[in-house]
Order: sequence, then structure tokens, then C-alpha cells
Amino acid sequence: MNLLLTLFGGMTLTALLYGLARGLRWSNFWAAVVAAAVPCFIYMGWVVVSLPSVDRITMHLVAFPTIAVLLYQLYRGGAKTHWIPVALVAFFVLLSILMGGFVYIASEGLPPTLAARVLPNAEEKPVYTGFSGVVAHHDEAAKSIAHRRNMENLLEQRGWRVDLAGLERLQLGQPSRVSLRVTAVAGSELAGSNPAGMEGIAATLELSRPGQPALHTIRLTSVGLGDYQGEAAALESGIWIATLVLAQPTRRSIRLEQAIVVSR
Repeated sequence: MNLLLTLFGGMTLTALLYGLARGLRWSNFWAAVVAAAVPCFIYMGWVVVSLPSVDRITMHLVAFPTIAVLLYQLYRGGAKTHWIPVALVAFFVLLSILMGGFVYIASEGLPPTLAARVLPNAEEKPVYTGFSGVVAHHDEAAKSIAHRRNMENLLEQRGWRVDLAGLERLQLGQPSRVSLRVTAVAGSELAGSNPAGMEGIAATLELSRPGQPALHTIRLTSVGLGDYQGEAAALESGIWIATLVLAQPTRRSIRLEQAIVVSR
């Protein structure tokens, strides 16, 4: 579900519930409690089903009670509320809106109409403004270039050519049929009528956000010697990393990575 709908829709629901409770002559305290609790419980029920990231969960569970507290302070009867607590609560409301906007842009990118106004050449070609991960900085990341070269050398030593199709034009929310073909390079030891070196290959495709563990793992099914097929799940828009793993018994696995883009 879209972040704008869950965050700002939940904040709007909080305000509406508070107004409804006050219209029913509930006390200011209980109106604020119900207004904060109902959206939180609804959202947590949705969390169990969709399993969003922890930062999104925290943002929602802070925003809803904050709106309720602000309304409680503004419409509390009796002595006039000092401006300092009102300013603090208002600050956190604005902070929630700002952080929600940042998270939305990071995961979904700028809306096309806004991107066309603020980014150069946005109308002439597709512009991808989402950033859905972080760049890893651990020891393995420092060896990524050497690792890629080692995998390419290993592929060359076995005399294989790998062609992966189906990830070129992915669309938001649409599954894609993926096909893989492993063939013997002309002139290699495997080239011929019976390339036995390609027997028993287990092919797996892993899809992950940059710097994150695999979110989807697709086991490609063999439909012939060197031919594999599978179906990639519907993905959110943005940048993804596709990792193809070719494994054989008693031989070192080959891992090939490439960046792919899911368009809206």
C-alpha cells in the first residue's frame, strides 16, 4: 500500500475520529485516546499482512498519537495551554510529514509532474529518482570488483555463455516471465553435440534492494539442457539487484549480478 495513503490517511483518520468523539460529547482525554488507538491498531493489523520495514512502522506509530496529543492540547478545556507544549507537538507533526515525504521519494521517486519541473531533461527520457537502499561498505563490498571478475573468469573457464531474459522492462506490480539459457561458447571444450559440462545445473534468481538481503528467490525450472524458466514476483518500483546463481555438485557456484529498474 502507498506510503501517502497509510501515513497521511491515518493522520487524517485520527483527526476525524477525534472530531467524531467530541461531537458525541466524549471527554477530551478519551476522544484523544480513541483517535490515536484506532489507527494504530488498524495499521498494526496491516503490518502483520504486509511486513513493511521497521522505519515505516515507527513513523506511523509516532505520527498517529502525535496528532491526537496535538488536538488534545489545542482543545483542552479550562486553563489556556502554554504555547511551548503546543509548539513541540506541532514540530513533531511537521517532522512526521517531512520524514514521510522523504521516505516516499526514496522508495517511489518524485512524482512525474514534479520531476518534469525540477529535473533537467525529465520530459525527454525516463528519470529514476528513487533510492531504495544503501551501498554496502563491509569487507565483501570492497572485494566486489574482484569478485565479479572471478565469476566472469570462472564462467569463461567452463566455456559457458549465459543469456537471461525477462528483466528488461519490468513494471510496477506486474509479475514477469524469466527465461535463462546456458550454452557452450563456440570453440570451447563443451561445444558439440553433447555438452555434458552443463548437466545438473541448479539455477536460482535472487532479487534484492541495493545493499539489502534477497527479498525474492526464484528457482528456475529446467525445461531442457541449458534452458530454464521461472516467474519473478511483482516488485515495487525503483532499483533492484538481480543475482543469478548457477550451482553444480562438487563445483564452485557462479554468482552473476546486474542492476534492474522497475518502472511505474
